[in-house]
Amino acid sequence: MDTKLLVPAIGWLILTSAVIALAIYRLALGTRQDDHIHLRASDMAMTSTQMAFAHKLEKIERTGKALTVAAVLYGAALVAWLMWDAWITRSLLPR
Repeated sequence: MDTKLLVPAIGWLILTSAVIALAIYRLALGTRQDDHIHLRASDMAMTSTQMAFAHKLEKIERTGKALTVAAVLYGAALVAWLMWDAWITRSLLPR
């Protein structure tokens, strides 16, 4: 691999690692989720806790989707740059 692609490749690796770490964190949080619906007045504290937890999960999912799109687009741009660079380098070689 060309050394000029090393820094962008490391950036993509860090971004992809963040996506994977966020997915693992979301999976770990999801195991603690209370799936029961609490409707009684005595369960109002649980209801507010469930709502806060659901909001937290929603925020994590929204961030994860955005990071995933960014990682895919960055990776596609990196591959396009690599292909363009190979094409230009090959066209400059003497025949």
